[in-house]
Amino acid sequence: MMTELSEPSADLVSRVTAQLEFKHRFVGYRVRKRAGPMAIAAYNLEEVVGLLNDEFPQLNLERLEEWVRTVIGDEELADRISEAIATEKRDHDRILRVRRLMSQRLCQCNRTLGA
Repeated sequence: MMTELSEPSADLVSRVTAQLEFKHRFVGYRVRKRAGPMAIAAYNLEEVVGLLNDEFPQLNLERLEEWVRTVIGDEELADRISEAIATEKRDHDRILRVRRLMSQRLCQCNRTLGA
């Protein structure tokens, strides 16, 4: 069973909610029946969560884990994403677990900001 992420520090909250520069964006894909895959650039954690909430999100979870670790600087979340990748057997289950983790972190940060 998934345990709660620890409460983020003020510094982490500012990194999670910051709008990133072009060079630090995360790119994933939305897939549509007729149009096929469409690249989506995310410039903060909230936009990545939005992509994960899409009906057919396509993203490299290992790359996402590295992005969270190096660009966002959230070691705990990156470790939990890595654990989800290793533990879950199906891609669908990996996506669901990573989405829950990232949504949880985003909610914690928004709560801290009073949003």
